[in-house]
Amino acid sequence: MIAAFLNPEGTLLHAGSDELDRVASGLSSLLRAAELIPVTALDEEALLNVPAAFTSWQVLLHGAVLLDPDGAEDPAWRRLTVETLDAAQGALELAAQAAGHVSALAQLDLDLTRTERHGRLLRVELRHPYGLPRPLDQAERDLRDWLADGPLRDTLRLERTPDALRLLPRDLRPELAVNYLLSQLDAEFTLGVSALPGDAAFLALCDYAMVPGSADLLDPAPAERDDEE
Repeated sequence: MIAAFLNPEGTLLHAGSDELDRVASGLSSLLRAAELIPVTALDEEALLNVPAAFTSWQVLLHGAVLLDPDGAEDPAWRRLTVETLDAAQGALELAAQAAGHVSALAQLDLDLTRTERHGRLLRVELRHPYGLPRPLDQAERDLRDWLADGPLRDTLRLERTPDALRLLPRDLRPELAVNYLLSQLDAEFTLGVSALPGDAAFLALCDYAMVPGSADLLDPAPAERDDEE
């Protein structure tokens, strides 16, 4: 059995040009014979918008949720996630306040979204309503300084994507869920596919990794910034 761990964001989702559509179509054809396992920040509902059939395990919400082929949460992983979220609740509430203050004080007009799971705050996210990158760039600088200068640098992490800025528990990472899942699978060969720099860690766990030619996954800057948090 071939297990393909795929982040659909930037590969199968959000295509918008002939080149991206071609890559998405080619990936779908190439991975058709593999057991396709999404590794994504999306939840169950958002994953339905991805043009692919996911019938195996699913790693969702940055690794906070691990669903088996029947769509049920893995009980052991759920317990670990709840423990992690319980330990980070105070820090995440402070992060939500800080993110709101950063946007308001600098008049960045960013939308703040709180995502919950298991009745607990999981993610604080900032987006610009028109997708402008500069307000996110400034918010990222301010929030990284806030983390670096405060007591929460060992509890929270800041994740940047092309269109969002996210504050998450530091101990909540997709590669941890992938590593756990690898111990449950009887896979002869594992393949990782992603276009996002933040996914380098879970790709490194696979036998082989595929990165779209236009991706900046090998850019060392995100890892360097994370070390400075």
